Amino acid sequence: MYLSCARAILIGVGLCIPGATLAETSAPPASTVQEVEAGELFPLVPGESTFEVVDGDGKGRQVVLELSSAEGEGEGRWEVRFGDYNILHLSKLRDGSVLLTGLDVLTQGQTVRYEPPVVLLPNRIVPDRTWSASGRATIVNRETQEVVHTGEYQHRVMPITRERYATPAGDYEGFLVPLEQTIDLEAQAVIRLWLDLGFFPGKGLVKRSMKFVVDKPMFFGSTTRRTAELVR
Repeated sequence: MYLSCARAILIGVGLCIPGATLAETSAPPASTVQEVEAGELFPLVPGESTFEVVDGDGKGRQVVLELSSAEGEGEGRWEVRFGDYNILHLSKLRDGSVLLTGLDVLTQGQTVRYEPPVVLLPNRIVPDRTWSASGRATIVNRETQEVVHTGEYQHRVMPITRERYATPAGDYEGFLVPLEQTIDLEAQAVIRLWLDLGFFPGKGLVKRSMKFVVDKPMFFGSTTRRTAELVR
């Protein structure tokens, strides 16, 4: 069960936040958009939306995404529950950046904690640049809080591009945010995740495509793919 929970992770990049290590890397071809604020792409407003898995693992299944304020965790704390897959713990900074502080993986009974927190979206996404950051990931048993695995994470975000999405809920001309993540576990396994997040300004997430790979030396690895689109 080498971090099977990671297959549902919504990843981000580390910018200049306390404790984070920032490295700006060379940019691939120019993006097609100007600067965009995080609050435009992913407004943190309580509500529900429904997604359908249109390709890959669980094809045909509908999943409810619920965004709510995290009670008892302080101002600016939010939770995003994606059906019975996972719960994302978010923190919004004063400058508008959205951080991923932890992830409850309901199907595995585990929680992933990030130190420092992962920047899901910076306050302002600037085209034609990439950012990378690293830190430590700790996986604990959700019930007992005992440590199950530890490892080092690496994150990278590529330049955003303008995209047109044809979903069951309608057609949207929004933005594609491509993200990459690697977690090098001390348990001699490497988690690799590629995630394309499709946002529509003012509405939030409308499409998500994921490829998740587990590399285990001397053992059989695994690959999971899933694409989900907004239904309503």
